[in-house]
Amino acid sequence: MIKEFALEPDVLASSFRDFTYFTEKFGVAQGRVISRFPKDWKRLVYAAAQARLKGTKELALIEVRLRDLADDVLVAFGRPGGDSSKQWLERAIVEHARQAFSAIIATSNAQSHGDVLTSDDLDETDPRFAAKGQAHINRTAAEIVGWVKPLVINARKVKLIDPHFDPTASRWRRMLKLLLSTMAPVAQAGTTIEIYRSDRIPSQHLNHCFTSAIPPLLVGGIRILVFIRPDAEMHNRFILIDTGGASYQTGLDDNEDGGSTPQDVATWLATDVHRNEWQTYSGGTPFLSFG
Repeated sequence: MIKEFALEPDVLASSFRDFTYFTEKFGVAQGRVISRFPKDWKRLVYAAAQARLKGTKELALIEVRLRDLADDVLVAFGRPGGDSSKQWLERAIVEHARQAFSAIIATSNAQSHGDVLTSDDLDETDPRFAAKGQAHINRTAAEIVGWVKPLVINARKVKLIDPHFDPTASRWRRMLKLLLSTMAPVAQAGTTIEIYRSDRIPSQHLNHCFTSAIPPLLVGGIRILVFIRPDAEMHNRFILIDTGGASYQTGLDDNEDGGSTPQDVATWLATDVHRNEWQTYSGGTPFLSFG
């Protein structure tokens, strides 16, 4: 599961070396991301760097890297920014009490807060900072969705890729229902789930499967589009989100009724792999549309 860290802007501001050292530890593929807290986090980083490095080549390098920081490194989770008149760390601790980060990374920890990690002592063996890009998960709807939950909550578009996806079967329907209920509370207008499956069964049967099962699941104004691809092109299983994606070796169906493998391997996709798969499963006319 993705870990979300609040990172104090001053941590990145002392040098270009520190900027690259810390930002390279984050990314969806590594299982940890920087929270865009507050919304103007980039501005705060640049202001802190400018105060220390104005007129230097290092400031120019930081400006470029900051501008190009990937969406799977710095992720917006829809958090409020808190009281802008307060220091960043104070705001982060207040927000952490409201809705916990995995941890807060700051230049100092004068209050000895248990969930504040100081940048000088940051250690990947510390269980608060350690993260996984791949793990065994139980094949339950809760763990299949749970692996991507931090990213799908505020997603505008989610793509489900499974050649055998069948919403009339409870082992897929449970996962889809949980995904919808996870996204619905904060879903914005235009939020969409796209389902991609193979054409290995006749189109009239596929039509019946989806039209009979999908409408009762619709919630929160979320649209569901169904795409059918040639069976020869459909091998992998993914959940793709705007900001990242994960692969599942067995499928997007659970094993809560038994009869199949109890575990699966979930893996976060590297940035370039996610970009390629997102493009692969883009375009074309939906077979069916709901909502």
